[in-house]
Amino acid sequence: MRSLTPELTRPQAMNRDIQHQSRFTALLFLNAVVLLGGMASSSALPSDMDPSIPSDNVAVTMPVSFDDLTALPSGGTAPQSFAYGQAAQQSLLRFPPPTIPRGTLLIIHGGCWSNAYDRQHLIPMARALALAGYNVWLAEYRRVGDAGGGWPGTLDDIALAIQRVAVLGGEAPWLVGHSAGGHLALWAAADPALPLKGVVTLAAITNLAQYAQQEGSCPSMVAKFLGGSPESLPDRYAQVTVHDKVFLKPIHLILGEADPIVSQGQLAGFTETNTQIIAESGHFDLVYPGTPAFDQVIETLRNLIQIGSYGDD
Repeated sequence: MRSLTPELTRPQAMNRDIQHQSRFTALLFLNAVVLLGGMASSSALPSDMDPSIPSDNVAVTMPVSFDDLTALPSGGTAPQSFAYGQAAQQSLLRFPPPTIPRGTLLIIHGGCWSNAYDRQHLIPMARALALAGYNVWLAEYRRVGDAGGGWPGTLDDIALAIQRVAVLGGEAPWLVGHSAGGHLALWAAADPALPLKGVVTLAAITNLAQYAQQEGSCPSMVAKFLGGSPESLPDRYAQVTVHDKVFLKPIHLILGEADPIVSQGQLAGFTETNTQIIAESGHFDLVYPGTPAFDQVIETLRNLIQIGSYGDD
């Protein structure tokens, strides 16, 4: 269901940004107070980053930037760590809820399928979802630049992580994937053999052949991820592209209206009932706890999981 609010004038938008910044400052202070009591173990893993892989600092300047996201406090009780394979990157962090869980979530982080980005930037999101009542798991996986990462190792890792969480958590999880992680979540949802209940994606990349033709450091990673261009590997691109797949489990795609990294064209092929556009939001607003966009993400998750639970009875 697409959700659009009227566009603001520039002065109104500036006032909105000032209000949001004040709100974020207060939230950062509260987080720093609440989350004292130990620092989370680092999720940086011993992988040699490919120097040819770009670290994109250009396309992250919308309402919330990547730097804003990484500046959030990630301290708190250290999460439990579990392995799902032999590689150092094949690991899971668990953030338990303070009460009886509403459901199990497996978060798949983005970062252009590249080991230039790890899961660390989504630890505040994982903690916020745990406080909202969910049994939260945050996956790391082999990416481009890691031994065994890219095609097909990255995809294999996502499947293994889902299976491991289903065993450890005692139930099939809902997947929550951001950006390239949204692509991986939808790819998994198209496999009926994997134990999952549904998928919510945030700024998902869905059409890899189309995305690879765009300008930018993230689109340039598609060929590295798959080992070649769409013209040289059409079958491989068809296999991993998800905008034309059949999904037997519930899926819901959320995108920020002002996202400079993933355009609304990536929603093509999905019905309006399965898509949602959040006005005045960029790429990282969706995963930044405390933003109006993140509040809508939590509300969407709650509604979908409640409907899914009824359907399971």
